[in-house]
Amino acid sequence: MGMSASQARLLTLTSRLHDIEFKAQSIQSQKIALATQKDELYQDYCDALDATKIQVAFFNGDGTRRFVDASFSTLCGYNSQRQKQYALTDARSGKVMVNETTAEMYEAYGNDKYSFAWAMLGFDGSFCWPGPGLGGQDVGIGALMQGSDEDNCYMTEVEELAYEQFADDPDIKEAYTVLEEAMAGDDIVAQKEALEAFRDALYNNQECRNEILKNMCYNKQDDKDKIIASGEFDVEPEEINMAEFNYYVALFEQIQAAGGCVEFDSRYESGEEGETWFNNMVKAGLVIINVYNSDTEEWEQTSVATSTNENYLQEVQDDTDLKKAEAKYEHELDIINRKDSKFDQDLSKLETERTAITTEIDSIKTVRDDNTDRTFGIFS
Repeated sequence: MGMSASQARLLTLTSRLHDIEFKAQSIQSQKIALATQKDELYQDYCDALDATKIQVAFFNGDGTRRFVDASFSTLCGYNSQRQKQYALTDARSGKVMVNETTAEMYEAYGNDKYSFAWAMLGFDGSFCWPGPGLGGQDVGIGALMQGSDEDNCYMTEVEELAYEQFADDPDIKEAYTVLEEAMAGDDIVAQKEALEAFRDALYNNQECRNEILKNMCYNKQDDKDKIIASGEFDVEPEEINMAEFNYYVALFEQIQAAGGCVEFDSRYESGEEGETWFNNMVKAGLVIINVYNSDTEEWEQTSVATSTNENYLQEVQDDTDLKKAEAKYEHELDIINRKDSKFDQDLSKLETERTAITTEIDSIKTVRDDNTDRTFGIFS
């Protein structure tokens, strides 16, 4: 019975020893998994250290400069404080990216830059007074070309009224002479170019441009002469920002040069999500940044990497994401370290138990061997 009891105890301890070793291996595997998590966490933190964001320069009220995180809204929406005018081009289609409103106005007034600019300021369809004639925006001098297939050969009525007051201005007079000569011929392209040059001369004259603005602001729901005489404005002329008007004229020219526009996804227009989208798209080369040179009145492709401070773009470390990543790193690392310490404690307990069981097994084996020698020694 003694030997049987010793053997049973030995088997029980051996089974327990195997169970302890299995638990220890399981904990070791979990410790390895924790080490992997720690490496991944550290890599995320390093990525945050390397993360950058694009910023665009704005003027402060005192003339100093500040930088704002770039998104479609901060870069491409009209803002008198931004130091440069920008437009984004979709690298795949080559077309200018615009918001929903701009796309709608270009669809309606994409045949003329000045009509488009007025429409962007809220004056869509307000180019003439009700009454007989061509109606809409096809009025005035452009009526001479109404039979043409060209859809942008016209001059608006408010422009014609302004011209009547500034017909003696040398530049305007010269442009009108060229227009008259073109109208006398049959070359539709020449007529179109002459009319465009003539209208440009009107808008290039500051006083004439102000008169056009005033005409745009008149209430056009009543008799024209009565309205003009009484000065009944829908909107006071001084409320209109001609700098914004010129902004939309330049945007139109860029859209025309690009062959059209594509509507931008409004989900990524502004805010943190918009800034992330913008940075990712620019870095991936899917969006091209263009800047308007007000000196040459031309658009130029630019980038943060190749631009100078004259383009007022910069790339800086993304401190916001860095702080978030740092907080996450410290929090997750603390959790991992606490788990690791718990595993070490469990392993220590298992090792203590394993040592005790091993010692007891060795003792039982010794007793068993002694009993065997005493019992069966007489047969040897």
